[in-house]
Amino acid sequence: MVEDSPSDGARPGPADKARLGLKQTVFGKAKEVAGALTGNDSLTTEGRLEQEQARQTRKADTLSHMAEAESDEAVEQLDAVREAGQQEREAVQQRTDAVESQVEQEARIRKQAADLECQENIVRGRSDAVREATAAEQQARREENDQVTDAAAEVAAADEDHRRASHDAERARLQAEEERRKAEALERTLTDEPER
Repeated sequence: MVEDSPSDGARPGPADKARLGLKQTVFGKAKEVAGALTGNDSLTTEGRLEQEQARQTRKADTLSHMAEAESDEAVEQLDAVREAGQQEREAVQQRTDAVESQVEQEARIRKQAADLECQENIVRGRSDAVREATAAEQQARREENDQVTDAAAEVAAADEDHRRASHDAERARLQAEEERRKAEALERTLTDEPER
């Protein structure tokens, strides 16, 4: 797996993540091609795994950026609503000083409070959407981790199969060599007996 991080230890930015994703994809493709050319299934599988991991990382980063953008927008809108509410409350207070009827004054304040509550409910709904997007991102990361774990198990199993096959082939070669030596010894014995 390809590892890369900013040299100052800070959290990687979008450009760093893009470079890392590109490196993972390129190295993964190179391993897949090298494995295919050499007949090394483990290397091919590892290359595919790295490519899939790079794709999943890009997907998770996209979801993360979307969630951050929506969160920032929701915070800005909430601040704007609060500021507008404050300004509106101040304006209402100024108007109510000139209002002759206390009943009319209370009715306007109730309406403005209801409008402000409606706007706050809208902002809360957007905040819920941000939480859902964050939960979706976390789920995507869990799925990615599960896929990485499964692929690593497959690579380990393929390595074990390859090791066993190599061991079996070597054992068969040694047995064949032993049989060949026995046959040559028997042939020499049979060839020497008529002379006696």
